[in-house]
Parts: sequence; C-alpha cells; structure tokens
Amino acid sequence: MKKKFNNPTNRVIVSIILGIVVGVFVCFMAIRSGYSHIKGTSLSEYSVNVFGFSIFDIQKNGGEFKGTPNNSNMMFIGLIFSMVLAIATEIILAVVNRQRKEKIE
Repeated sequence: MKKKFNNPTNRVIVSIILGIVVGVFVCFMAIRSGYSHIKGTSLSEYSVNVFGFSIFDIQKNGGEFKGTPNNSNMMFIGLIFSMVLAIATEIILAVVNRQRKEKIE
C-alpha cells in the first residue's frame, strides 16, 4: 500500500477524490443544518452558505419546504477542498522526506 503512494500522480489523484468527498459531506451537513434551522424558526426562506458561498436556498411554500441548489458554488467548494488537501498532502510529505534525509546524513 505504501508503494502505491510513492508516485506523486497517484497521491494527487487520491487527494483530489478525497477532497471532493469531503466537500460533498460539508455541503450535505450544511444543507441538513439549514433545513433544521428553517424548521425550528418561523423563517419563510433561508440561504445556506459555506465559506460565504450560497450553496442552497430553502423556501417554505405552505407547509412544505422546497430547496434549490446552487451547483456551481457546490462544485467550487469541492474544488477548494481538493486543492487544499492535495497541497497539504504534498507539503507534509516533503517535510517528512526532508527530515528523513537529515537523519540519515
């Protein structure tokens, strides 16, 4: 398993996929908390924001709630998480490899 992640291409691909999964989970939890918030209050509409980006608009029509997604902002959040995770992974591995080389010398 360790040899698979020695290749930087594989590491970046895995980091991008994990970043997208984390972004989807963050959006899911934000939308879920948005529905909980609007149901617990007397608001007629609510905009779910993550990092200042509106990802979902919830409106109350009669007794039911209707949501409208903003897919471009959700994709952008997934992209942000992917980039941050890929860069953080490469920086951490560079620091660890540098420390290993210093111990050997």
